[in-house]
Amino acid sequence: MKKDAKIEDKFKDFKPNLSDRKRIVLGMGVRGFEKLFSLKNKSILFLIGIVYLWTFAFYLLLGEDSYPCKVVSDELKTCTHLNFYGDLQQGGTRIFLVLIAAVASSGLIANDLTDKSIHLYLSRPISRMDYLIARIIPIFLLMLVITLIPNLAVFISQFSKSGLDINFLTDNRWTMSNLILQAIFYSISYSIIGITFSAAIRRESLASAGFFGSVYGISLIVEIFYGISSEMNMEYGEYILLLSVIHFLDIISYKIFNVNYFVTIFGSPELVDYSLSLIVTLYILLLSSLIFVVNYIISKMEVSK
Repeated sequence: MKKDAKIEDKFKDFKPNLSDRKRIVLGMGVRGFEKLFSLKNKSILFLIGIVYLWTFAFYLLLGEDSYPCKVVSDELKTCTHLNFYGDLQQGGTRIFLVLIAAVASSGLIANDLTDKSIHLYLSRPISRMDYLIARIIPIFLLMLVITLIPNLAVFISQFSKSGLDINFLTDNRWTMSNLILQAIFYSISYSIIGITFSAAIRRESLASAGFFGSVYGISLIVEIFYGISSEMNMEYGEYILLLSVIHFLDIISYKIFNVNYFVTIFGSPELVDYSLSLIVTLYILLLSSLIFVVNYIISKMEVSK
């Protein structure tokens, strides 16, 4: 009886229009997004609340006047919209963002593979890529809600503090568009990484733990090796940071705002620079590889149908 109810619930994903591929994909995506905000997902709602409260406390109540950036030295500066994605000691929300992405994305494909309902989806007039897009949409929209909206709220708050001075908008004419680009970048990145773990591990709880553990575990190892290489003045030692998802995404985020990227290892900030072409190439290769892996896993399920 439970199994029949679950299968019947799956059919609701096709409610918008059974004959239109675009509407099926959009319908699946929007319905998945709505499910993430269900009262059943208390942990996700709790973490979203933490992000908004954190933003209110650190960036709205205690926000600095030197918005959006404060000069630290001739080469280094810290920026509100970059610190937002940073560590807790900088007032950042990264740990909560990663937790939300891990929890929210872990069951998107894993549950479909476990209960074999993926055959139901692919028996409809949609391709594997349509299915992947439909599964990316929920987590992508969720991540936008917790990345873009808080940053826009801070921007509007700073504009209000300026006395609604038009000069503020003139001085920050690229900030708004960069905030949107930055939020889209982080959201799509965490979405694709999340569905990869979901497809590869197939168990919701393990996929969530794998996502979070890998992101922070690899980052810790990379930082240790980077610290050692830095102390030994090893040539090209900075490239080890590219093995960490956290640092890799932050590097691109800094590039978006044309700010020099730096890391703080053993207490002292160190400037790290990479060519834009290298970063963009590696990013495209990373996302393409992850999508290929997920597509391959799904294709193997089709063969075993």
